Amino acid sequence: MFQPPLAQAQQVKPVFQIYLETLPLRQQEEMRGFGRKLTDYVEGWDWLDEDLPEPVVFQLEAFLAFIGSTVKTQYGSKLTVSNGLDVKFLDRWWFFEFEQDDVLKHDDRQFHPLTWLIDYYAHLLIGYELDKYDEFGGDGHFRRAQQIAMDARFSQDYQKGWDERLEVVEGVRNEVYRPFRRLRWLFYRGVGLYRQKNDKEARLLCRQAVDILSMLYDQNARDERIKEFMAAHYLQFADVFKTETSPEVYRILLRIDPEHKTTYMEYMSKLENP
Repeated sequence: MFQPPLAQAQQVKPVFQIYLETLPLRQQEEMRGFGRKLTDYVEGWDWLDEDLPEPVVFQLEAFLAFIGSTVKTQYGSKLTVSNGLDVKFLDRWWFFEFEQDDVLKHDDRQFHPLTWLIDYYAHLLIGYELDKYDEFGGDGHFRRAQQIAMDARFSQDYQKGWDERLEVVEGVRNEVYRPFRRLRWLFYRGVGLYRQKNDKEARLLCRQAVDILSMLYDQNARDERIKEFMAAHYLQFADVFKTETSPEVYRILLRIDPEHKTTYMEYMSKLENP
């Protein structure tokens, strides 16, 4: 298994776990430096026009399988990609070719099954990160990820999986998804103000986020996005509202996120007028 240290990148911080144990011994040896090359590829590129307060975390986990050798050695893998917190993608089909002496270069025009997949997910994660700072601030990077997926579908040998990736990013850009993007902006803006001791404004923004979550829950109580978001942020929600005089917001949180009932009940019990 290759697992590099957490390198501090200016814009994007790759945390790649590339498992080689499932490969034949020869391919294991040839792929020893693969994870390092991917890390260098991400860290060595200017992904944004501006610097963010913190780098975008790009977590990737892959268990490589040996497909075969023709002109070049081919590999395949399932993928898990995330920001390490509240955004996660499961990818079933990643096929690419790679040799030890390959040099990975950014090329927006010439399709490459390895680098274009990295670019696609980098832009997706950057889009989600920029949505935290400005309302729908990630639109430009979501469009870039969409264009990558659209163009990659026409690859003669490596098109498998790109229809699904196109569907993912089109779903993110769909009008139906905009409330979820807006609630993330409201929440992160609210939490930022809470850290600055602006409790009143923080509660107002986070309450708007809770109202959107409640609306989305009413539309689909099984929405995994809600479960994942609350699993990542339930403690922050609970703490922001600790100076409320009414338990109403905690009752809403209990309804949409019963898995963390104990936490909400504990905070409710401490209200001045429960």
